[in-house]
Amino acid sequence: MLGKWSLVVAGAAVLASAAGLAMPVVVRVPIIKPHGAADPVDAGLFSHWQHGAVSVFRCHPAIFPRARKGFTHDEMDEGRFCGACHNGQSAPPASGARATCRSSCHAK
Repeated sequence: MLGKWSLVVAGAAVLASAAGLAMPVVVRVPIIKPHGAADPVDAGLFSHWQHGAVSVFRCHPAIFPRARKGFTHDEMDEGRFCGACHNGQSAPPASGARATCRSSCHAK
């Protein structure tokens, strides 16, 4: 017979699984400003799977709204959106010489 806490843990696991299924694995960030000639042509991609160690509640809704929203590199450089973590200190930078644009965010 399952104890009270076993049922609570089992219920939490089911809810977490359901929430995970509702979350897209990869999100394409809408382009809201045309890219320059030297910039990657493709829109940025965000992988929930690659960021799996980060709690959903750390980013939603404080940094990112639940709805898909476009943003610019200028906004990231100001510490908003991806730039809240990808600042070269907490995580690899989103902009600049050390950014890995085409192999990470702007990969096809």
